[in-house]
Amino acid sequence: MRNHSVDAGGLKPNTWQRLERLSSAWNQAKLVLGDQPDGAADDEPGVVVNPRRRARTPLTESQVDAIRTARANGESVVSICQRFNVHRMTVWTHTRDLF
Repeated sequence: MRNHSVDAGGLKPNTWQRLERLSSAWNQAKLVLGDQPDGAADDEPGVVVNPRRRARTPLTESQVDAIRTARANGESVVSICQRFNVHRMTVWTHTRDLF
């Protein structure tokens, strides 16, 4: 297996930190699967246990239909967002061709 390295020149510090976390997570996943990690650095940050963004569950087809029907019947985007617990951009994406 090849050992890949990345030149940090020109990367912003937060981008480099993200790459280090990703590398750490990759090595942890490989250990779980029984593989050997690529030469892990001593100062490498730990695995991110709690991601900042919540996992998104895709809307079902019936939920999309209900959102489209509600919007076509004049219900506000904010009201639909609250009812389905989704972002207003999600509602807009599924209903933009109605108007």
